[in-house]
Amino acid sequence: MLQVNCTEYSNDPVQAAALVDAAEPACPEAGVVVEVYARPINPADLLLLTGRHLYRPTLPEPVGVEGAGRIVAVGANSQRRVGELVAIPWGGTWRERMALADDGVLPLPDGADLEQAAMLSVNPFTAAGLLEGVPAGAWIALNAGNSAVSGLTLALCRRRGIDAVAVVRDQRSVDSVLARGARAVVVDGPDLPGRLRAAAGGPLVRALDAVAGEASGQLFRALAEGGELVVYGLLADDTVRLPAAELVFRDVTVRGYSRLRSLRALAPQRRAELTAELVDLVSGGELATQVEARYPLSAVKDALAHHERGTRSGKILLISQGVR
Repeated sequence: MLQVNCTEYSNDPVQAAALVDAAEPACPEAGVVVEVYARPINPADLLLLTGRHLYRPTLPEPVGVEGAGRIVAVGANSQRRVGELVAIPWGGTWRERMALADDGVLPLPDGADLEQAAMLSVNPFTAAGLLEGVPAGAWIALNAGNSAVSGLTLALCRRRGIDAVAVVRDQRSVDSVLARGARAVVVDGPDLPGRLRAAAGGPLVRALDAVAGEASGQLFRALAEGGELVVYGLLADDTVRLPAAELVFRDVTVRGYSRLRSLRALAPQRRAELTAELVDLVSGGELATQVEARYPLSAVKDALAHHERGTRSGKILLISQGVR
């Protein structure tokens, strides 16, 4: 079967990805074999291919942090059924078939959109996790306001009654980010912390940082006393730069967020509840993710080259034909 491996670390992810003919997976006794239909290209995949991810396995390593497909085999002690649709939240999904334990898949309702479900485990779960503990009526700030995660976060904010101020890079993005659910949008630039505080209708209790570098310090300065900076992305830098004096003398917490760590820590019942909620929101269009292009798995290098062009209006999917 076809499988995409990271065979070397390279600044060019196209160079780092290799399409190989891999052995068929063996079905676990308490698990399943899934025929994978769709897999998105995510920033975490690029971090692996370029060697910037904290996880640095012995190469070659299968690529892919999420996907969705149909169960085609079950083990003797499995609680799943052949034909069931599932989302896959981890495990090297850029392959045609993969073996997983029962608790390594997220069951989907019959008729679920597998393309949208393939994008369920990273961005929607990340958006939900980033808002955990924020009450209705509170104000938050987030950067990378026109990113996919920010769009989902803003949709959840609107649904949950949380008010968000979003940071964007230029004026052209303002209207679209307001339409996605931001209460206010601020263009990055001089005195960003002051303009964020002025745009909010109350103290900023949490700031969500997808960018890192100097952007982390800008969000830190905008937060109210007792606020929290959550760093979850590395879009601009591999470091986080904070104002030392304010870090020492202000009551602001700084922490990182890992979707995978948080998802694995969830109790099975809570994971099932959250999956059901997010599937419902995706199915209703509230958390649907736009797709710009679809490539067969065999054309992975073309798909990566498309992704690296920099200007996209949606996700790039790797598709297996005939699975649905």
